[in-house]
Amino acid sequence: MAMQPGASAVERVPVEVWLEIFKQVPKSTDLHSLSVASRKCCSITTRALHRDLVWDKERQVAQDLDVWQTDAGMASRVRSLVLSIGGVPANNTSAQNAFILGNYVWPSALKGLTPAAQQALLAPNKQVLFRPEQVQAVLWARVETFTNLSSLVLKDMTIRNGHFRLIHNLAQLRSLSLIGCNVDHGAADGFNNQALPITSLTMIGVRRGRGATVHAHAWHNPAFFAPVQPNPLPQLQLALAQANLPIAQILLNQGNPPPVAPDSFAQALSLAAAPTLRTLKVDSSTDVFRHVFDAPGAEDRGWVAPPMLEHLHVLQVRTITAKVRDHVEDYHSPSLYNFCSRAHRLKTISAPVFAPSDVTMDPDELPHGLVSFAAPLDTAQFVAAHRDVKALGVLKCGLDTPKAIEALALIALARPGLEVLVFEVKTWDAEIVAAISRHFKQLRRLKLVYGRGGPDENYVVNLGAELELPELHTLEMYKLPPKGGYTPEHPTHLFDNTWGSIEEEMRDLLIPWNHWCPKLRRVQLVSGYAMTRGFKGALWKMETVKRLKRMEYLDY
Repeated sequence: MAMQPGASAVERVPVEVWLEIFKQVPKSTDLHSLSVASRKCCSITTRALHRDLVWDKERQVAQDLDVWQTDAGMASRVRSLVLSIGGVPANNTSAQNAFILGNYVWPSALKGLTPAAQQALLAPNKQVLFRPEQVQAVLWARVETFTNLSSLVLKDMTIRNGHFRLIHNLAQLRSLSLIGCNVDHGAADGFNNQALPITSLTMIGVRRGRGATVHAHAWHNPAFFAPVQPNPLPQLQLALAQANLPIAQILLNQGNPPPVAPDSFAQALSLAAAPTLRTLKVDSSTDVFRHVFDAPGAEDRGWVAPPMLEHLHVLQVRTITAKVRDHVEDYHSPSLYNFCSRAHRLKTISAPVFAPSDVTMDPDELPHGLVSFAAPLDTAQFVAAHRDVKALGVLKCGLDTPKAIEALALIALARPGLEVLVFEVKTWDAEIVAAISRHFKQLRRLKLVYGRGGPDENYVVNLGAELELPELHTLEMYKLPPKGGYTPEHPTHLFDNTWGSIEEEMRDLLIPWNHWCPKLRRVQLVSGYAMTRGFKGALWKMETVKRLKRMEYLDY
């Protein structure tokens, strides 16, 4: 298309190029600033701002639906949606959806209009969205127009059949998350989750909802998951039927009772069996390993470990600072271990409990390509001895200092070239840091967290020389929050309250480190703050940590 002679520099650049540029602008506030630069920028940034939607308040929906009213063509450009507003998807056809979207007016559209103009806008047969059911009808009608979503997050919702219909209608969906949701009985009935193209699945805090209760005796009954069996004597059965012998036919069928339908909750969780999955993140309440993959008849239903799965992360419920009774995770069966032995392409496994203590692990059953592994000490040592892992996490190590140092020495004998080490201990001790720096000279990332004690100011100032790890780019060494939680602390200072800010204090503490750790780019000395820099010699800047990670990703 020919460009107008007087076109500005902004107009001469294709819209698609601007959208790619705006993808690199991380903050929505920056995009809002760009939107006021010109009318052209406003149009482009409006598309960019509505490419990734977060709808967790009706106010957000109110603001966005005004945009859709004026430019419905933008629906196909939406790529991700985070939705945590209640309501039930209506069983509407496309024609009914169009009627809903075309016959409701959001209240903000009437602001500033004269009574006559308002009347003209509402006529004919249009209604103002005031009632909650009207809002939900328009909300879901709008969501169903986002046909090109590649990422969908459903949070704090009741999942029903309409939600699964939405999920299965998204041909471009690759990342799916269900967080804090209740799944009603029959929500996934009639859907083949193994046909979904998703590559990343997160299910955290997914629980049984209304009508989804299963009796204990039924859950463990193999017939509960029994696949449909063919009649072993079809020809004889047909002959009896033709001979008009219903009683004899009934007697023959007694050996082949009709199968019991699978648990509807397990059917919903079978999202984890999508064959294209590469990353799976779950917690103990969503124990797909037992409910799905170790369920009787699982293979007959196609509930097998995804053949492409590479990364498995299980959420930690509590840190080592929790009371002893709170340390127990909800894994009392070998189902997770069995699953990992069948997921042959796994490269990352991170779990607070890998196998019960009474299970004897077989080295041959571990995935051969395993490079990152995190689990309690005994399991971590076992895996390090039998697989060439580059990243190792030792979770909830309750040993005293001498035994902890001995454990590090044993790990070093097998894997001296570790590039990532995560070590969680009850009590701080400088000897543990010395042992780590002595044994693992190739570390790129070190995370040492503890429940009690901590270093003094002089130790921190000289820590760079103590570590002497030339490849280290990330150091996390801080005290865990009390009571086993994951809410970080944000103190006003570390050691010296005479500094103007904690950022200035930490920046001063890091000055002596530059010589010994030249590649260092991120340092976290307190749970609530981290210091970062882009390159050697750059000014250290402070980042606020709002929530500690509950999954150890072992990234580096």
